Amino acid sequence: MHLRRLEVHNFRAITKFSHDLTSGANILVGPNAVGKTTILEAIRLNKAVLAPRTQQEGRSVLVSLGVSSNAIPQILNFSAIANDSSQRIIINCDYQLSEEELSRLPSLAEELSRGLAAAQAGIPIGDNGQPQAIQFFASPMGSSALTNARKYVQENIVRVSAEGLCKLHLEVRPQNCEFRGNDSFSQILFSIIESQLSPYKTLFSHFSADRAMPFGDPPIQLGAIDAQQQLESYNSNPMLKFQRFKNTIFSSLIESTESKNQQDRAFNLIFTELLKEREIADYNVNRFGQAEILIKDTRTDRKFDIDSLSSGEKGLILTFLILSKSIERGGIVLIDEPEIHLNPAVCKDLLPFMVVNYLTPLNIQAVICTHSAEILGAAMRMDNCRVLHMRQGGAVSLIRQQDQPEVAQALKLLGTSEVEEMLYEAVVFVEGPDDVEILETAFPKLLSRIKFRELSGRGEIEKSIKNLQAAEIRGEKENISYFLFDRDRKPTDLKSSDKVILRQWDRYCLENYLIEPEVLYDYLKVNYDFPKIPRNLGEAVEQFSRIAKNQLTELVMMEVYSEFGYDGPGMREKDRTGKSFEDAAAALYLRIDNVRTQLASIEEGIWKNDFVGRCKAKLQQRELEWSTSWIAKCDGKRFIQDLYREYPLGIKAERLKRALLKENMLANGGAGTESWKLLVTKFNDLMQDLNP
Repeated sequence: MHLRRLEVHNFRAITKFSHDLTSGANILVGPNAVGKTTILEAIRLNKAVLAPRTQQEGRSVLVSLGVSSNAIPQILNFSAIANDSSQRIIINCDYQLSEEELSRLPSLAEELSRGLAAAQAGIPIGDNGQPQAIQFFASPMGSSALTNARKYVQENIVRVSAEGLCKLHLEVRPQNCEFRGNDSFSQILFSIIESQLSPYKTLFSHFSADRAMPFGDPPIQLGAIDAQQQLESYNSNPMLKFQRFKNTIFSSLIESTESKNQQDRAFNLIFTELLKEREIADYNVNRFGQAEILIKDTRTDRKFDIDSLSSGEKGLILTFLILSKSIERGGIVLIDEPEIHLNPAVCKDLLPFMVVNYLTPLNIQAVICTHSAEILGAAMRMDNCRVLHMRQGGAVSLIRQQDQPEVAQALKLLGTSEVEEMLYEAVVFVEGPDDVEILETAFPKLLSRIKFRELSGRGEIEKSIKNLQAAEIRGEKENISYFLFDRDRKPTDLKSSDKVILRQWDRYCLENYLIEPEVLYDYLKVNYDFPKIPRNLGEAVEQFSRIAKNQLTELVMMEVYSEFGYDGPGMREKDRTGKSFEDAAAALYLRIDNVRTQLASIEEGIWKNDFVGRCKAKLQQRELEWSTSWIAKCDGKRFIQDLYREYPLGIKAERLKRALLKENMLANGGAGTESWKLLVTKFNDLMQDLNP
């Protein structure tokens, strides 16, 4: 029985989610707080309420989600699970029945009929309700209810056999937090199919991210109490899985010889392919009366108790032991963040190990939430894995392997990957060696959602942008990429598209937003005692302006020389692309001849005087412009470098930039300087889709 389609509306962080799932591994990936774990909780709640295996399953899950409490179970809190408390919650799970399960439907008809009639009469299904059921069916009312139920069951066996689906459709209404299912036959069917299994087998198991592993000598139980705990550990109280760590291992030793052999094979497989250079040495009770599971390090021959393994290693061992021993063939597992406490080297092999050794041979379906780039990267290379990229509100899209190569290449040239794009709500590409650190300091709350990446080389960047926009047109671009350019003196002629957003700073570069004369003056006065430090703010403004205007001389030279419009003899791409030697020679000669014509009439003295005169005139003009706008127009990176020539500051430039940023943020009683406000406005304009 595999979950074929899932629909979730108005549940916690999810506004609307609707997607088909595959029988193998379904990987839910995306930034924090987009509802990946919520999807697992929705599946878990749907099953617990509509098709519980134990009497406590529904109530336990409601308590864990904050809907109910053990103290006052009759009062339900709808707002604990609703995205919008005025709207109903819908969780629809369509399960595909296997051929074997479909073939068993006729033989289950009587049990389904009795279960349905008992449920309609409010009699618990299972051992706890058996005495009541006997009395009920012996009565005329019970006999009549059973007759009607048999007719209903026969009709629905025909329907389900044709559809092949067991539909658990749950509606939760805001009024009194009322839970309703709309297919009682499917609900009873799911429960009965699962109830026919041994307590040590399940079709459905939830592995939560909360993995509190016990240490020391926990009590090891056998018999009915242990069987009940095993049942509760599947979905009612999944944390019990980890609290029963040693119990699970020791119970296999006495269950049967085959059970012990199966466990030994599972250990050997884990230690051979994942936690390498380890092996099981022995199971025993030590001289202190404590149960021990001895692990041997094959490199050193040292033996130690399994408690000495890390939490991540113990969690991994337990997960795969349960997959091999407890999950019925054709079952379903929900796994939240399997990478917890594991290093990337193990994570890289974790998903292939799971798929090859458990999911495929046992036909187990997995729905996995992850933040691991290694797990995601592995999933995108495997045919029997489906990667679902989630965004805010439950928006989801399928990542296909064939969509990736060109996008991956373009992103690789930009220093990132399609995996990183999916793990964050946005990757923001910025220029400058210190821009990433400045922005991370300025917007720390966004770091879990946004990845900043440094770029270099405007020409190559713009080529990559064109490649990404071409992939977007073909429908292969998944996430939005943001590019935040320095303005320099080179406005880009590229335009934004829906998934490639481009902006340029209003000032020359990011450092220009750190240049606030009053803040800079106060910082120097408080932290240094140099003779050159201005005596007052007026002198400071004049001095800082002079430092910035020193850039004008070079700038004017470049501008004036460019005005002469001299051509250069160098070969261009257009001169050689698709050209024969003869065609290239002709094009190059025309350029050389043009250069010769331009330079032929130049006389040294006249040209020098003309150049100097133009420079002086332009400098005078630009000085007037810069007198009021130098903070925005100067090269901010160069300005900070020139400060170091003026003052021996004794700290690295990146540290000075962080300090100036913080001073700008805290100025004016925490309201910030005008430069800080402009920076925030410009950045929010770029990131408006993310509502930072």
